[in-house]
Amino acid sequence: MSDLRFMFAQLLSSNIPPDRTDLSAETIVSVVITGISVVFIGLIILIVLVSLYGKIFEGINKSAEAKAKAKAEAEAAAKAKAAETEVKAAPAPATAPAPAVEDGIEEEVVAAIMGALSAMYAGSGKKPVLKGVKAAKPRRSAWSAAGIMDNTRPF
Repeated sequence: MSDLRFMFAQLLSSNIPPDRTDLSAETIVSVVITGISVVFIGLIILIVLVSLYGKIFEGINKSAEAKAKAKAEAEAAAKAKAAETEVKAAPAPATAPAPAVEDGIEEEVVAAIMGALSAMYAGSGKKPVLKGVKAAKPRRSAWSAAGIMDNTRPF
């Protein structure tokens, strides 16, 4: 039993065999040079892969830009052709129909909503149209809402 314990303790104490504890200088140098060369070869491979990915995606982006430019030119040519062949009459200014407003909602509220919509669409060139305004119905009962407010109040 003691022999088994001795052998087990010897196995756990070191992975290097007892006759190899003194490594020579050339062994150490070869391990260091091998490690450094493996690291640099890995870095060179990563650099090559990243540059290849860059070139691949650059080609994809150029082809997408060329397609978009060709599509824009075709649309511009179609618009120019349609403008030449079509005689345009001056359109009458379009007035938006009055929005359908539910009873109990004040005109100031409707004006504020329309002002917010106009501000939101100001930079896009689109003209917003308000079709209707009605009050939102509560999703919860008053007791349920009070319970949620009480239980989720910040500390």
